[in-house]
Amino acid sequence: MAYFKDAGECDDILGGFFRNTSEGVAQGDPELVRIQSKLADIGLIVKFVWRDPELSILLDFTKSPFAVHTNDDSINPTATFTLTADEAHRFWHGKVNLAKALTTKAIVARGPIPKILKLLPAIEPMYRRYPQYLKERGKADLVLSQ
Repeated sequence: MAYFKDAGECDDILGGFFRNTSEGVAQGDPELVRIQSKLADIGLIVKFVWRDPELSILLDFTKSPFAVHTNDDSINPTATFTLTADEAHRFWHGKVNLAKALTTKAIVARGPIPKILKLLPAIEPMYRRYPQYLKERGKADLVLSQ
């Protein structure tokens, strides 16, 4: 079962989650500011390339609050993750073991991956925030059960 009917819905939900998070940084949410800071410390610009549906989102953590770009190929990312949108949806629920997904090629990564893997503990609060965001948006049907 696909979670997103098309690229527009995928951008609205997954892209919207990142835009909402960036707004939280701008508003001074301490937890989000801390995450932003850790990602900015390594100069991270990450691009997610999603398939099924096709969409790319680039997050530029060198800006504060971080910038969110949709389908923009003009900025060079430091890391790129290619995966299905469904796998991304599961990831932001905390349901994907990134090391295993990289090994099995469910997620294909380019860039300083060992450095990025060390940042996984920093983004753990996002696994709680994503389902909460879905519920707030009236998308509780997309929340994955524990």
